Amino acid sequence: MSLPLAVVICLSAIQLCLGDQPVEESVTTKKVPLLGGWYEKSPESTEVLEATQYAVKMHNTQSKTKKMFKLVSITSAQAQVTNRISFKINAVLGKTKCLKSDNADPNSCSLEKKHLKCKFEVKINPRKNKHELQDSKCRRMLNKDSTI
Repeated sequence: MSLPLAVVICLSAIQLCLGDQPVEESVTTKKVPLLGGWYEKSPESTEVLEATQYAVKMHNTQSKTKKMFKLVSITSAQAQVTNRISFKINAVLGKTKCLKSDNADPNSCSLEKKHLKCKFEVKINPRKNKHELQDSKCRRMLNKDSTI
């Protein structure tokens, strides 16, 4: 047996004995969310914005007020991925001066002073691109109240 071959066999045996050592995760490594678990989602993301716009549309359809509301801001969002995509969204809606009967685009309407803090839960079926509003809770904001 030649010396280089003996060295390779020895080193291979040592490596097999030591096994794979655990790799330390660096501080900058991004965590991948677990399937089915809730994770923070950027309020500026396209998916969150689309889900929120759908929730506002449904809020305007289902509310008993005569005037429409429009989205002022999204304060936070969480997502969950299973066979559907679910979002929990905290948003601020502003009451507009437009009546629902006008069928106007709420985004083109000017705001009144009344604002609502809302918590929406929206599910999306990505295969059919269909949204469903699962839960909607809104309450009037006080002037100095800025958190949800």
